[in-house]
Amino acid sequence: MGSVVALDEFRQALGRHEPKGAAGPRPVIRGGDIWGRDYTQVEAMVFGLLKVREIGLYHAGTGDPELDTLCLEALDAAYRVTDLGTARLKATIKPLKEWLLAAMTEDNKRDISWALVLTDLIEKSPLK
Repeated sequence: MGSVVALDEFRQALGRHEPKGAAGPRPVIRGGDIWGRDYTQVEAMVFGLLKVREIGLYHAGTGDPELDTLCLEALDAAYRVTDLGTARLKATIKPLKEWLLAAMTEDNKRDISWALVLTDLIEKSPLK
């Protein structure tokens, strides 16, 4: 026999499955978008870092000034990689990776893993 459930309790049960503090819609992560780019090009590095920021902000909830700072520093190093070299790029990406690892939970490990893949691609792609 069926049972009657209060509508408010049903809504609360649905709300429990959403990531806590999630801001905006879930980031769209497509393998073709990620693997189909040449990360020796600045445009691909910019795409990757913006996607990392999007993923991080979604799972951090509201804006995180530390994440914004780390992404801007990495973006600057990626843009000036021909002048400053890959050592500077690697040094600026390391704290971003540490932030992502600290933010990883059982619920968001798939998305954060994609963000880590992007940072690895940006960091380890050789210059032409």
